[in-house]
Amino acid sequence: MYSFINKMNFYSRMTQEEKTAIQECVDSKQHFARGQRLASAGERPDRISLITDGWACRFKTAHDGADQIISLILPGDHCEDISPVQCRLDYSVRALSEVRVTLLDRQKFLSRLTPDSGLSNGLALASAVDRSMMGEWLLNVTRRPAAMRLAHLLCELFTRYAIIGKTNGYSMYFPLTQVALSESLGLSPVHLNRSLQLLRHQELVSLYRKTLTILDWSRLAEFADFDGQYLHLHGKAPVSQSETGFLNCSYQTLQSITWIS
Repeated sequence: MYSFINKMNFYSRMTQEEKTAIQECVDSKQHFARGQRLASAGERPDRISLITDGWACRFKTAHDGADQIISLILPGDHCEDISPVQCRLDYSVRALSEVRVTLLDRQKFLSRLTPDSGLSNGLALASAVDRSMMGEWLLNVTRRPAAMRLAHLLCELFTRYAIIGKTNGYSMYFPLTQVALSESLGLSPVHLNRSLQLLRHQELVSLYRKTLTILDWSRLAEFADFDGQYLHLHGKAPVSQSETGFLNCSYQTLQSITWIS
């Protein structure tokens, strides 16, 4: 729940009453092992699934049985749309690591939403970010070269992790296997491995024991053609001009920090 509240606060500050109201909507909690399905296409979820720990993904299965990851679900994200209309899922969800999920009572949660509240505005902006990421992912897998594609995704994931306050300096937990990265980027494992080796050789990133470290944010962002504004940062960013270390992006403004690209 900590990550979800951090995410909502990043986009629109919530009151303590709103935070308490979210806690009151908790129905139950679940645990999933890596590779286990959280939901399948065609289902109509009756509760809201919040990822509280671990990584998951939305994916579709092609005619030949191969899976294509269409989005990554990080702590603080919800697995389905939060809407009064309970639509059937047109994608499946599976765990990419061990995952803990908090299930919210849908009707109770929706009843807590009031016009222009911090929670309502935060959800609206987070939904806008999800739509923007879909467009950026489409551009990524269709127009960018392999290594640039990978670099852009790493920049995006680091920024999303910074938003929820889970980065440690320029490092972050990174449980994705090369197979999962290949499915996310539309690359073969061979091309993915070559792209990763290129970024390592250029001393842009280090990936070791499920920890991703950005060695040179400025050069990585420039290589990826990444500016992050499609994430609707509104002048907030996790990188300082002097690159002296991580800044708390939830409370810093454009006057003190900026994207380096």
